[in-house]
Amino acid sequence: MMRRGRAPLDIRPKRLPRHRQPVETILIVGEGKETEPNYFRGLRDDPRVRDRIRLIVKEGRGGSPEDVTRQAIKEKADAEDRQEAFEEVWCVWDLEGSNQFQSARTAIGLATANGVTPCASNPCFEVWFLSHFQRASRPFNDGDAVIRELNRYWQDHCGQRYRKSDADVYSRLSGLTSTAISNAREVLESDHQGRPCIEANSSTEVYRLVRRLLGQQKEAT
Repeated sequence: MMRRGRAPLDIRPKRLPRHRQPVETILIVGEGKETEPNYFRGLRDDPRVRDRIRLIVKEGRGGSPEDVTRQAIKEKADAEDRQEAFEEVWCVWDLEGSNQFQSARTAIGLATANGVTPCASNPCFEVWFLSHFQRASRPFNDGDAVIRELNRYWQDHCGQRYRKSDADVYSRLSGLTSTAISNAREVLESDHQGRPCIEANSSTEVYRLVRRLLGQQKEAT
C-alpha cells in the first residue's frame, strides 16, 4: 500500500542517449609510427569528430614525403577495389631530414593527381604542437630544435617533458586547439605571406586537417 504524500516511483527503464552515426569516412596516412597516429587517434575520439566522421588512421612506414604519399594513394585504390571508398584521404608528412624538398614537391604533385590531400609540416610535426603555445614562424634547424622550444611550455602545461610516444597527446592539448589553429594559420598566411609550407620554415598545414575534422567552416580567431 502506497503511503500518502509520496509520488509513485518511476520504474520505467531510462532511455539511453542515441549517438549519431558517422556520415563520412576519412583516411589519414601519417609518416610517423607514434607521434602522428597518437595525436589523430585522440582527435578521432573527440565527440565533435566521432559523431560525424569515421576516421581511420594508418601508421606510416616511414620514408620520404613521396613514400608516404604513394602509401596513401595505394590505400585509396585498395579501398576502391573493395568498394569501400573514402570521402577524403589525407597524407601527413614533414620535411625533417636531408634532401626532402624535392621529394615534397613530387609528393604534392602525386597527391593532387590522385585525389589525395597533402598535409605538410616544416620542419616537423611538432611545429603543430608548438602552435598551441606560440605563433612560431622563425626557422628551426631540425626537429630537435623544435622540441627544445616546445619543452619550454610542455613541462608547465602537461607536468612532464614532451615524449613522441605519448598516447595522450591530444587530450593534453585539446583545450588549446582553437589557439593552435589561429596561430598556424597566421604563420602561413601572414608571417610567410601565403608561401607554400614546404618553402616556409617554420610552418604547418595540420591546422587545415584539424579544422576540417572538427567541422569548422572557417579558421578560429
